[in-house]
Amino acid sequence: MKIGKLFSLALVFLLTLTFIPLNVSLAANAKLYLTLKDLEANEASDFTLEVHVDDVSDLYAVGFDMLYDVKLVKLVNIEKGPFFTTDNTDISDILLVYRDRKEEGRIVFGLSKSKQSTGVSGSGIIAYFKFNALSKGKAEFKFENVYLKSPDTTDIKTDVQPLSVEIKEKDTTPPILEVEPVEPTYEKTALIKGKTETGAKVTINGKEVQVKEDGTFTLEVELKDGENKFEIIATDPNGNESKITLTITKKKPTVIILVVGNKTVFVNGSPKEIEAPPFIDKASGRTLIPIRIVVESIEGKIDWNATERKVTITKDNIVIELWIDNPVAKINGIPTPIDIQAPKLAPKIVAGRTFLPLRFVAENLGCEVGWDGKTQTITITYPKPS
Repeated sequence: MKIGKLFSLALVFLLTLTFIPLNVSLAANAKLYLTLKDLEANEASDFTLEVHVDDVSDLYAVGFDMLYDVKLVKLVNIEKGPFFTTDNTDISDILLVYRDRKEEGRIVFGLSKSKQSTGVSGSGIIAYFKFNALSKGKAEFKFENVYLKSPDTTDIKTDVQPLSVEIKEKDTTPPILEVEPVEPTYEKTALIKGKTETGAKVTINGKEVQVKEDGTFTLEVELKDGENKFEIIATDPNGNESKITLTITKKKPTVIILVVGNKTVFVNGSPKEIEAPPFIDKASGRTLIPIRIVVESIEGKIDWNATERKVTITKDNIVIELWIDNPVAKINGIPTPIDIQAPKLAPKIVAGRTFLPLRFVAENLGCEVGWDGKTQTITITYPKPS
């Protein structure tokens, strides 16, 4: 049997139920009414009406005519609501038929179970009617020829309520879009965080991102070395867009190469001269160095307090304090031995220059320290590879 013929037969069956002589239920009246699903209806945009039924008992089929103003709106489509599936009926077993009589602004609608012999009780949404707003104004939606029926075709007494929807002038205001800046990072990934208005859709470089009910959104993105640009677009239900381009810089690791006895230091391949060469402390066998070149190359800060003979090194949330000739330093205020295996190892002043234990400082700043004994070469990598 052709689909068109099936549709016609189903529609006739549902609509002719209205004319069967019936016993009228004495139960309290059910309610049939409409609500606007969207926040508002705007000219030149789509909006959806929800068809609700409340306080119904043993509902098997529902039908009605919906009247609408053809000058203000036009029907886009109708979809089944979840109410008839609340008893675990498969949605494919719910029969939906409708006809849009555009010339008179009338939609003939029918919805029924098709296989089960039991009805559904309670409250819920039976259908979604999507319209397109053609012009601003007050659109009236009314019910006529309403019937609700139980499985034995008994009428269910029903109160109906019309709905007025104020269609506002076309919205041309772009949605709010806020994106948190992301600091340059050595990490392989970064988290983009932002906020837009409720109901807006967000894409980041073309990929749709889930927007929570409060408008916030997050997305973890992969980074390549250098600048990474992300185009963030928020689109509201009326098609208005807001756009922000976020640039996240992935920094390359800093590699510092020093040779004992040599004042030339290579930072990412570029040679730099330091005030005095590294040397190996004979008593401890540890390497000491004027540490400023290391600290500043990884964007840290170094300060000298002549009164206390103290060096303070700061990098992000790390603070290292060292005192000349003192084998105990402080890391974020906590006393820490510089080298347990070389308990006398301490910062020194040699020929008017301040030298610090290289490995202790570098590793506590998050560096990896490599040593080549044959060439007496030290390789410092920041950050420490994961």
